[in-house]
Amino acid sequence: MIKGQMLSKYYLATPVFILVELFVGMNFRVSIPWDGDYLIYLYLAICFILGGFILKKPNFLNLFALFESSVNLFLLLLSVYLPVFAMANRPEEAGAFKFGMVEVIHFAIVGAVLLYAFYSNPIIKKMPI
Repeated sequence: MIKGQMLSKYYLATPVFILVELFVGMNFRVSIPWDGDYLIYLYLAICFILGGFILKKPNFLNLFALFESSVNLFLLLLSVYLPVFAMANRPEEAGAFKFGMVEVIHFAIVGAVLLYAFYSNPIIKKMPI
């Protein structure tokens, strides 16, 4: 498989993640800790366009995948930690924070893409150890 082709297919599969979210109600691709479904769709549209169509060189696609997965992982961690911090500040308003199987699958997907983009990156392979 050509370098970057796997990442390109991952970003081209973004509409599948959108369909799963719309029909099943589970969002495996991105977690945004604040309200705003339009932000999720904007984020997914940017990933679909940049990762699937515009960035055809493996170097650029790998760098984009590294950046996007890092941002995605940060948003996932924020979506888990912000309710915990809010609960610590206002224990009388304590509610159940959201961490379940969907978040575990999301973490596995994002982590796998991040590791794949890191270890298949030609720039990182050229660096002396």
